[in-house]
Amino acid sequence: MVLLQGTNWAAWIALQYELVQQAISGSVRGMVEGVAGRLPYILAGAIILVLFYFLSKLLRWMFLSATRKTRMDTQLRILIGRLISVVMFVVALFTALSVIIESFNFGQVIAGLGFTSFVVGFATKDILSNFLSGILILWQRPFNIGDYLFVGANQGKVEHIGVRATLLRKDDGEAVLIPNGEMYSSALTIRGAGKLRRMALKFTLGFDADIVRAKEIIFETLESIDGVATDRKPSVYVTDFTGDGAMLTTQFWIDTNQNKPLSVFDEVSIRIIEALNAAGQEINPSSENVVVTAAPETIPASGSRDEPAGL
Repeated sequence: MVLLQGTNWAAWIALQYELVQQAISGSVRGMVEGVAGRLPYILAGAIILVLFYFLSKLLRWMFLSATRKTRMDTQLRILIGRLISVVMFVVALFTALSVIIESFNFGQVIAGLGFTSFVVGFATKDILSNFLSGILILWQRPFNIGDYLFVGANQGKVEHIGVRATLLRKDDGEAVLIPNGEMYSSALTIRGAGKLRRMALKFTLGFDADIVRAKEIIFETLESIDGVATDRKPSVYVTDFTGDGAMLTTQFWIDTNQNKPLSVFDEVSIRIIEALNAAGQEINPSSENVVVTAAPETIPASGSRDEPAGL
């Protein structure tokens, strides 16, 4: 009885092995026959990919050549050239799949990707916003490398304009990276490269001070400081009266391409204080009346030497 049962089990195992072998061989045979039957279509798909590859190279070269002598930003030209290659690759891929796979339907694929694209787009909306804003900035060029920008609480010289963000170098040397979406949607104050920056120093002199002599001392001091621009004549005005004396506002200009605003402002402040003290024209020590500010303004490096209106 035991011998009979062992024979039955051996026969069953042999039968299962034969069935598995037949299934594998049949599948492999069917796959080989299927591939052999679609071989002409596979070769056609490969040819399509190769043709589109060279076509994308040609279109990219034509675009870069046509825009080489234009004012279009170099980064934007490179970006558009890459987008041309990507679009051509996607078109080539779907075209090749349509030829190779008989049941492939491009419309169904697009419909299936609809919801997925919505989810991905919602999750990456900030990235897309910065990307599109970067393209618009590079295309319209509202500012250039070297310009001085005021963006909200940040200010600095433009060192790099990227597709995603813009790099500003602050007066203290620190770098701040601002997303292009914020740059494009915020109000910007732009001082072009080569323009002068107006600085304002305010302080109070007592009523017994010789205001006329004090103004002469301030003019002489400003003329002796190298960092103060000579293209624009500095100005000194009495702009207010307080309980402690007359408030004077001194305005002067600096070239931010050659000097650091904080350094020049510091030197001007110290030199004026020393000169006034040496002449006996002491600045009122009341902290509530000694005001130091740096007011930005875009002023042409050359042009009219008229004084600002309202002062």
